[in-house]
Amino acid sequence: MKDYLTTLTEAVRLARLEIACYYDKDCRATAEYAIRRLDGLLNNRRVDEAMAVFSSAQDSPPIVPEMPERKAAKHHH
Repeated sequence: MKDYLTTLTEAVRLARLEIACYYDKDCRATAEYAIRRLDGLLNNRRVDEAMAVFSSAQDSPPIVPEMPERKAAKHHH
């Protein structure tokens, strides 16, 4: 499991560097290039495997909390 955590941590670290490069006027990557690099960093077999391990290990909360009315609507179905 440690290897999977390392894989995800490294992918996030590199993705942050790519984003920083996009905003850095000296490095200034184009949006197309930055997206292509982010896609390569985040959409690959190793990251997919790591995500599968952690997502199956526990149900994670949504990134954006649900609004109270949406929670109520879910319970009525």
